[in-house]
Amino acid sequence: MAMGNRGLGRGLDALLGGVREDEQQTSDSAEVRSIPLEAITPNPYQPRREFSDDGLNDLCASIKTRGVLQPILIRPLGNGKYELVAGERRLRASKLAGLAEIPTLIREMTDQESLAIALIENLQREDLNSVEEALGYQQLQNQFGLSQEELARQVGKSRSAVANSLRLLNLPEKVQKGIQQGSVSAGHGRALMGISDPEMLDELHKRIVENGLTVRQAEAQVSFWKQNGRLPGAEEVGQSQGAPKESKASAKVIDPQLVTLQSAFATALGTKVKVSGSTGKGKITLSYESEESLRLLASKLGVEVE
Repeated sequence: MAMGNRGLGRGLDALLGGVREDEQQTSDSAEVRSIPLEAITPNPYQPRREFSDDGLNDLCASIKTRGVLQPILIRPLGNGKYELVAGERRLRASKLAGLAEIPTLIREMTDQESLAIALIENLQREDLNSVEEALGYQQLQNQFGLSQEELARQVGKSRSAVANSLRLLNLPEKVQKGIQQGSVSAGHGRALMGISDPEMLDELHKRIVENGLTVRQAEAQVSFWKQNGRLPGAEEVGQSQGAPKESKASAKVIDPQLVTLQSAFATALGTKVKVSGSTGKGKITLSYESEESLRLLASKLGVEVE
């Protein structure tokens, strides 16, 4: 069903306030009705994409023994059809249990109300994976025009937690899928965000999956990339830690003044610059990636090249 424009102007507080008030009245006064499972369609606003087979099987076994203890919430679509609003796991487990009908509460509501209830209900659960949670935040934010502060208040999270969650959606689709399926964690995803080179990011993602790198090991390889413009080779990775071995130079505490000078050189020359040693004696290393960049660097240094 297409999303309408009704309710958007009222704001999420007013919208959910009305929904919660009506929900209390429904619970007190409306009868629970058994509706055929085949008459209920999934909620298109469901943020969850992955459901644990073990969890569904456990719920299925419970339903076979005790039945569905809490009605699902649905809304009428007409012609004897209904759309699920809340209760996706109960609906799926009931199908697995072979039930023909399920207890329901039927509510008339707009697309916006259905979206708000579905998202808020799911975002308050603890078993959403990190990408599903981020997608839910994004959908709620976009649909109701919320700032991150307002969004955080609605879902009971800190603004920084919401911001960090949303940043995961900047990752490549392959990495997001890996987080959803559990082959990498959200911590791995946040580490990967430190790499701006798509090829290097893809390579490190592959290493994490194939070699079982911990988040700390992945972060160490990201740090190596930032310093060297590449990922560490096998000979540069510690056997026990999976992190690049520190050279004597990198192990020393760097003079803050040298750090400032290194940054100033890099900005002025437009290339990667490494300064080592001390303010009294040391070495400056300049990097270039092609003949053209070498000639440009020579020009900036006032060196004539034939």
